[in-house]
Amino acid sequence: MDVDEAFRRIDAIDDTLARKVLAASISPEVFMTLDDINAGRREIERIESKIDESIRLRLKAIASSVYVGTLRRGHVGSFYDAVNCLGMHRTKALIIVLTNHHAGLTDPEVETIFARSYATSVMAEILAGQMGFREDGIKKAELCGFFLEIGRKFLIVYNRKFAGESGTLDDEFIETYHPYLADKIASRYCLPEYVRTVLLARNLIVEEDSFSLAGIVHLAHDTVQASFRKNSNRLVLKCQVPRPGTDVTRTLEAIVTEKFKAVGLDNYLHVIRIPRIQDL
Repeated sequence: MDVDEAFRRIDAIDDTLARKVLAASISPEVFMTLDDINAGRREIERIESKIDESIRLRLKAIASSVYVGTLRRGHVGSFYDAVNCLGMHRTKALIIVLTNHHAGLTDPEVETIFARSYATSVMAEILAGQMGFREDGIKKAELCGFFLEIGRKFLIVYNRKFAGESGTLDDEFIETYHPYLADKIASRYCLPEYVRTVLLARNLIVEEDSFSLAGIVHLAHDTVQASFRKNSNRLVLKCQVPRPGTDVTRTLEAIVTEKFKAVGLDNYLHVIRIPRIQDL
């Protein structure tokens, strides 16, 4: 298949998925409201019932989980609180990522992609914080990490449900073209331009004196992907034993563990405690 034909097929797949998956499972009112910068509590609370309960629960869990550095989210009680915490763009993107219509959690491969994407978002958030990104930059890294494999997820959904006579997509096609489908999804739903930039950055980008946002996200993704490949679809982290008197609820181990537990992905994380060099 030549490149022009491949892109024509991506266009057709995008149209099919938009009509038969995303449009079928997400009310247009949800995105219209989240696109309205003037939407208030009443409008946002009104769309809650139009979102699948499993998605709402995960949105609240992500919003209430701890963040790196000095940021900590308190208890998120209402759907409005979750949206207010996450922001309109991030809520919209997460709803797209979490959509499981036609495949859902009953498909192990789709669930693994979700777990890997979530792990990438956590690692991107951590790396961005350690690289000195400000809060807004950390949130951007987290969101882009979550959205990085959305094209792969939906190409697999397409294979399962809609390939038919046009033929099943092979692994090479999916690996090569999933970022372009992701870019189309991001464009269709008016996600920020930085998301599209990161999606199409196929290699590590280093700016003059620091990593770029795309560089951080792709470094996080490559780290997670290598761990999943080596460790039977698990993110394995080595964390130093806390010093005596340390608030263990604020250690990196505690933060990452809480994040995975918040969305029911405990089985995809394994933390190994290692002694500090000075304690050997």
